[in-house]
Amino acid sequence: MKLLGIVILYHPQDDVVTNINSYIGVLNELIVWDNTPGGCGIDFPSNGNIKRMGVNENVGIGRALNEAVKYAMANHFTHLLTMDQDSYFINDDFKKYIETIIQTDKKAIFVPNYLINGQALFDNQNSFIETEGSMTSGSVYPVEIFNKIGLFREDFFIDSIDDEFSFRSKKNGMLTLVITYVFLFHQAGYQKKKYKFLWKTFFPNEYSPIRCYYIIRNGLIARNLYNKPTRDFLFYFFYKRLFFIVCYESNKWQKIKGLMVGYIHGKMGKTGKQTIFKETS
Repeated sequence: MKLLGIVILYHPQDDVVTNINSYIGVLNELIVWDNTPGGCGIDFPSNGNIKRMGVNENVGIGRALNEAVKYAMANHFTHLLTMDQDSYFINDDFKKYIETIIQTDKKAIFVPNYLINGQALFDNQNSFIETEGSMTSGSVYPVEIFNKIGLFREDFFIDSIDDEFSFRSKKNGMLTLVITYVFLFHQAGYQKKKYKFLWKTFFPNEYSPIRCYYIIRNGLIARNLYNKPTRDFLFYFFYKRLFFIVCYESNKWQKIKGLMVGYIHGKMGKTGKQTIFKETS
C-alpha cells in the first residue's frame, strides 16, 4: 500500500496540528489543502511528507478532493485517506485501521467507527459492517475506483459529496464498509449546549445558514439520483433542524431561509456554489 492523505482546512483552530499528528505518521504523504480565503497562517511540521496546496480561496470540498485524487494517480499511490480538520483518531487506531485494510482481501471503501458526542455511531462488533453512505473524514478509498466511476462531484461544493460517491460506488459493485473497532473522534456541526424538551435532553448540531442550504439541497439530489428514501433524511436534517432553529437557535430567519431554499433547489436539481448567502468563517 502507498497511502496519500488529504486534510481540508477552512479557518482551522490551532489544534488542527494535534489532530494531524494522530495519523500523519502512517501516511506516505499528506496534502494540507487550505480553503481559507487568503490562507490560514498555521505552521505545520516541516517534514518531507507534508505538501501544502490551495489557491487562496474556498473552492469547495469536491475540487480539493479531486486535486488529491489526481495527485495520487500521477504519483502511483494505491489509496487515499480523506480527513476533516477537526477529526482525529483515538490512541493507535489509525495504525490498526491501515493494518486491517492491508490484511483484508475485501475491495471496498473503508470508514472508521465515528465517535460523536462520545457515542460510537456503530456497535463495536469487532468486524466489518456495510453502510449506505459515508463521511468524508476518515474514509480510505482505493485509487483505482476513480478510474472506474469518476471523481467526486465538484458541483455539490460541500456536503453529501461523500454520500453521493458511496451511492455511486455501490451501484457499480463496490461497497462501503465500516471497521467497527477503529474509532475516529468526529465533530458533526457546531454543538453549543444541551436543550431539554419534555422529558428528553438533546445536544443538537447547529449549522450556519450556508450549511443548512447545502445539506438539504445536496442530500435530496443525491438520494433522488440513486432512488434512496428521503423520509429519515428529511426528518433529521429538515424537520428536526427546523424545530431547534425556531425554538432555540439564533440567526433564525437566515437558517430557515437556508433550509427552505435548499429544499426547493434540491427538488429542482440545482447544483453549483450557492449565491444566496455571503460566505463567512
